[in-house]
Amino acid sequence: MPDTTSKPIPPNRLPAPPERAVYRDLSTDHYPWTDITADFEARQDEGFSGLLDIRQADRWARFVLVGGAPRTGFTQGGFEVTWAAAMQAMPRAQVTLTRMDGVICDLIWALRSAETATPLDVPWPGAQTELQRLMFTGALVSEGSCSYWKGGQLLEGTLPISGAPCQVFSTHRADDREGTLGFWQELLGAVNSRLPLTEPWRQASVALAGEHPCLDPFAQEVVVRGGQLEVDPELELDELRPALSAALRQVLARAGVRLADLPLGPLRQRPEWVSAGLEVN
Repeated sequence: MPDTTSKPIPPNRLPAPPERAVYRDLSTDHYPWTDITADFEARQDEGFSGLLDIRQADRWARFVLVGGAPRTGFTQGGFEVTWAAAMQAMPRAQVTLTRMDGVICDLIWALRSAETATPLDVPWPGAQTELQRLMFTGALVSEGSCSYWKGGQLLEGTLPISGAPCQVFSTHRADDREGTLGFWQELLGAVNSRLPLTEPWRQASVALAGEHPCLDPFAQEVVVRGGQLEVDPELELDELRPALSAALRQVLARAGVRLADLPLGPLRQRPEWVSAGLEVN
């Protein structure tokens, strides 16, 4: 009889929906590694998005494909693992391939180094307001349920029952100021090379100052000139992140420019991209 006891979700091994499995728990005793490898390479050629999970006893590794492009494999603690190393460490493995949306796959990959979940102050559904306010990006877990979020919006998954305590795995540390500022500086510089930002950013800042006070041009807490971002060192990241996202979205909307059409290259592969909440599918 299957075990229906609610178990905690292991750090950095967020669950894949069993109903989406292409194949599940294939044993390399019966389907040799050469066949598994050939199938994984064929999935890349067909533009597959999903997760390939490998496990043997207490060892495991996860490989992520997004539109056929493989992300770096990882294991416990978010440590990188190569395909060859996984085969060597788990010669008699159980292998599961799950088809998933590329946005979810990128999010799971961005959460690969998450070690512990952070408890929220209020239970569900009250926690939803806070997730929306902070434009939360990550995974929300509670008593066996798991849902995926980007920019404060639910992407998919199972929501907690009413009154249940909630925890989150976030793509960013709350104090990751250097990473946040560095990413936004690169992003705004890249956008500015196609769409000069100085005046459109000022107009958006004026329009959004009521909702995001740090954008008030008179306060000079957030300034963009010629693609260069200047931020008051005392400004909290929880206030800065949603303000930057809102301003850039408005600038692009007014100009009739889609972020997806801009040549942003490697920026889309950065963990910070997922947390920016700019392109929610």
